[in-house]
Amino acid sequence: MCDLVHLERRGIPAVGIATAPFADEAVAQARLLGMPGARVAYIPHPVQLLSRDELAGRADAVFPDVLAALTAGPVAR
Repeated sequence: MCDLVHLERRGIPAVGIATAPFADEAVAQARLLGMPGARVAYIPHPVQLLSRDELAGRADAVFPDVLAALTAGPVAR
């Protein structure tokens, strides 16, 4: 989230990607960093044991959400 906030503050649109069980933590961290409207896309958990192909599949599946978030307009600060 720190990188996302730094990019957004420089005018570079960014979307964080987190696993669903960490949604509350992502929202809380964004709020603490002063960007409660940070864009975050969620993927199923866990990811650490996925093969390269399985992880690529998760990335492919979340890509439409990332694209939609990036094209939705500026983040509320």
